[in-house]
This record gives sequence, C-alpha cells and structure tokens, in this order.
Amino acid sequence: MDFPDLPFLGTFIRVYESGSLTTAARRLHRTQPTVSYQLQRLEEAIGTPLFERRSARLFPTALADRLYRFLGGFARDVHSVLSGVEEDRPLEVAAVAGFGRYVLFPVVMESPRLRHGLTLRYPPAEGVFQRVLEGQVDVGFTYQPTVHPRLTLEPVYEERLVLAAGPAWARRLREQTDFQDVPVVTYDEGDYVVGRWLGHHFGRRQPRWHAVAHFEELEEVLELVARDDGVAVVPDFCLGNRGGLRAVSWGKPELANSIYAVLRARAPVRPAVTDLLTRLREKGATTGRAPSGMAPATVRRRSRPVTSRARPPRR
Repeated sequence: MDFPDLPFLGTFIRVYESGSLTTAARRLHRTQPTVSYQLQRLEEAIGTPLFERRSARLFPTALADRLYRFLGGFARDVHSVLSGVEEDRPLEVAAVAGFGRYVLFPVVMESPRLRHGLTLRYPPAEGVFQRVLEGQVDVGFTYQPTVHPRLTLEPVYEERLVLAAGPAWARRLREQTDFQDVPVVTYDEGDYVVGRWLGHHFGRRQPRWHAVAHFEELEEVLELVARDDGVAVVPDFCLGNRGGLRAVSWGKPELANSIYAVLRARAPVRPAVTDLLTRLREKGATTGRAPSGMAPATVRRRSRPVTSRARPPRR
C-alpha cells in the first residue's frame, strides 16, 4: 500500500469529526468536490472504504475508527506546521476532577483569552491519557505518572493529600493511634490517594477502615464529611471552599503529590497551552505548590516521557 499524502489525512480527520463532506469542506476552506476527491484518493491508497454513505451523512467504518485513534491529532499538527499558522480555536483541556475544579478552572477564569470558548472535561486519569493520545484535547492534567512513547509528562503543580474530617471526627482522631476501623467516604478517583496517604502515615501495617459511602465526584464526598458521616483523603485545596471541614494532622509532614501536564510527544504546542502552563507554575510559586526542584515559571518540554516507579493504581 502506498503511503497516502499527508493533506489527505487532514481531510480524513475533518470528515470523520463532522460526518459531512459539506461541513468538512467549510472547515477546510475548500470546495466539497475537492474534499470528496481527496477522501476518494485516500480510500484508494488504503484499498477499502472508510465511510458508509447514508443519505447526507457519512458513517465511519471500523477501520476509520482505528485510523482516527491512531492518528491522535497527527494530521492536524502536520497541517498547522506546514501552513505556518496556528488554528484559531478555543482551548480544549481534560483534567482529573479535583485539580480541574479547584485549581485549573480558577486559573483559566483569570484570562479572558484562555476562557473564551473553553472546553474543560473531567475524565478519570486513564481518560485523560486517552483524550490526549487521540488528539481530542490540547493538554491533559493528571496525578498519575506513566510511560508512553507518544506522550510527554511534565510536573506543573503540587497538591497535598490530607485526611478531611468534620468537627466530631476531628476530635476523635487527635492521635494517630485513634485511626482504627474508621468510616471513609470514597470516590472514583480516590483509590490512589487513600493508598498513598495510608502508606505515608502507617507504612505496611495499615489500620482497618471501611467505606461508608461512595460517590463519583468530590462534591458529594465533602458534603458527607462536613456532616460527620465519615472522613476522606482529599487534596487539601478542596477544604477551603466548604465550611466545617478541617485537615487532621498528627505532626507529620504533609504528603505531596505531583500534578502532571500531559502532551503528545513531539507535537507542536499551542501558545494558549504554553500560557496556561506558565500561569499554573506562577500560581504554584506564589502558593508554595511548585514541584520540587522545578523552575516555577518555565515551561519545559521533554523528548522522552517522565519515568516513574511501578505504575500506581487508578485513583
């Protein structure tokens, strides 16, 4: 099979995302016959149809789905580089919920340019990686380091994991030895932080605890904890937005947890992404949350992904 011309891959991306030759032609600033011809040439090079034509809509085949996932935004990156211009489109971001809601969103809101037309999604950590790989977002943010040949990770912020409690439970847990058979409110992104927090304070001889309730997001978790229905391990920046919550401390240093910016390796970085990362580093510098050993106001790119110890479980 001959490798198809790169511009045809860009046409395929637009047709796939819009499901319409007319819409794709408008976005590409080309005529519909031109787009149809390029798509036909691509299908001839591949040797099989990529879409099923039904009335005015195009429906991707299984091969088209795989091709789109494989490209992961590659065709659009090539088009941007060859044309010498940056696409004038809103910023698209994916972030784990805690960091996204309590840190990232306020930073974006400070900039009219960044928040104009912003798309901000809160998938779980694995979903952040997948959206970046598939080119659905410009940048992702996650607490979970990973190694992938098509991704680059850069620490940009530091959260601190604390045991959140209401007034009654805070009194019951004045000493570390009081943490026995404690009711814990859990959430979808919480396995990783609970495991890290227990290991930090108790090592391998971890005390017994039981889940009293489980939620998808942090908002419901904080509500139950404020009502003294249990405790929860959460990033400490979540506590400032809700009264009645306090961090239980036993004199041990707080547990730091890095937040990573996730980008596609060797892909062009949009100026809006560079601006966002710089703002996050500046915020980290002013609040004491800059990652250890990192220059807080500098956006660095790596040619290789960040390595880590054994991959942690899903949070």
